[in-house]
Amino acid sequence: MLLSLCVRFKRAEERLERTIGLPEIRFDVLSGGFAIIAEERSKRPSDFRSPEEVKELGEREPTCPFCPGNERETPPEVWADREGGDPDTPGWTVRVVPNKFPALQPRPIGAEEDKAWRIPQFPESPEGALYWQAPGVGYHEVVIESPSHSGSLGYYSTRQLKRILNAIRERCLVMYDSQDISYVQVFKNCGKVAGASLTHPHFQIIGLPVLPPTVVAEGQRLKDYEVKTRRCLVCDLLEREAEKDVRVITANDSFVVLAPFASRRAYETLIVPTEHVSGLSEMSEASVEDLAAIIRELFGAYEAMFPSLPYNMVFHSLPSATKAKRVWPYHAHIHVYPRLNTEAGLELGAGTYINPTAPEIATKEFQERMGSWEAT
Repeated sequence: MLLSLCVRFKRAEERLERTIGLPEIRFDVLSGGFAIIAEERSKRPSDFRSPEEVKELGEREPTCPFCPGNERETPPEVWADREGGDPDTPGWTVRVVPNKFPALQPRPIGAEEDKAWRIPQFPESPEGALYWQAPGVGYHEVVIESPSHSGSLGYYSTRQLKRILNAIRERCLVMYDSQDISYVQVFKNCGKVAGASLTHPHFQIIGLPVLPPTVVAEGQRLKDYEVKTRRCLVCDLLEREAEKDVRVITANDSFVVLAPFASRRAYETLIVPTEHVSGLSEMSEASVEDLAAIIRELFGAYEAMFPSLPYNMVFHSLPSATKAKRVWPYHAHIHVYPRLNTEAGLELGAGTYINPTAPEIATKEFQERMGSWEAT
């Protein structure tokens, strides 16, 4: 009996050691959203300085973990576009590494049956969801956009932007292959106000074990619209905006950039494929190249207007399997949220935003700046 208790205690202790520091996902029954409790994130470094200390950025920063020559400062790369060199050495043009301070962690090999890593079934009744929580199983990776410490989306060549998009596409496909992942969120935080802790330009990819309420609500709106009209809401929006032609900032063969009619933030933009596709994985090589070109054009204008603009860039897309399972007519798009406004009581309390710049005015300002930057 005593021996049995000792064995059980040792096993419990081993499970605790394996999961200590493991992030946790919790459901908020009031907002219908999820929160990730990730204490390790508080340990991540920051190289942002006060405005008085900021100097013009160079091509390389000796102490930056993302700069060439400092590859050993990051976890081993999981993907790279290279012109030479071995893994985790200089010679790369785009490099993808696991986040050193991840919000979520992959399930360890061999832990498939370990209850400590199991995602519980989400309850159907609100009562059962009051304190729903799950281990923070998932992926969190960083896409280092360029060897240049001072690079930007408006500075890169179209070829470099296409490399970045291909890296994102490849890593999203890998994450969706995992049985633990329900949704993959691609985003870019630029500037301290926007949540970035390191200056070196980078995207982040997080594979979530839950489908976020924002995506669920958006997908359901598209479904409801299709049921009533037998058309796609986003396709109809593109057609109407093209007719009005007061909020279309720019367009090419595959994409349109809009200043949304009800923009919540000043100079907010929306990048939408003209073809009805649900994500990067469905886009042709020509479409990916067009996306790279239009991102470069848009951010060239952004950077001409705002030399140090803080912003968040958020990809909304779904893999075909999830779209089919939910019976959603999903249409991919990318939001760009400049952080020029301060979110205060009305925004946080009522979800209603005060925008001091009308999207029609913003559209004219963007168009005046298009092509005013130097091509590189």
